[in-house]
Amino acid sequence: MSTEPGTYSVDVLILGAGAAGLTAALSFPKNISVAVLTKDPSGGSTRWAQGGVAAVIDDQDSIESHVQDTLIAGAGLCHQDVVEHVVTNARDAIDWLVEQGVAFTRSDQAFHLTREGGHSHRRILHAADATGWAI
Repeated sequence: MSTEPGTYSVDVLILGAGAAGLTAALSFPKNISVAVLTKDPSGGSTRWAQGGVAAVIDDQDSIESHVQDTLIAGAGLCHQDVVEHVVTNARDAIDWLVEQGVAFTRSDQAFHLTREGGHSHRRILHAADATGWAI
């Protein structure tokens, strides 16, 4: 950052402090200067999300099943390549969130998984009923 009053210089400027913006900010190496600008300093709408996050965690589930469930629920509006990318990388995203301190609800040390509409398996991770706030 520049030291001149009223002038700032950063390597990366992120607009928005929701889940996507803050995830991006946290993903840069420590030697990169990052600024996050937001109209809502309380962090956007992510905090209001109650449900959960879908990922293939259970051994009885599969990436293929999750992809198919998503494509069916998407009623032809989903891009299959994007769905495959997101579903394939969901477990890594969950692991990253846990490393950041997100306390997903657990039962007997395992994630407590629920099943929501459109899913054929229990694959919804949640943090009680305030997943967005936890994230």
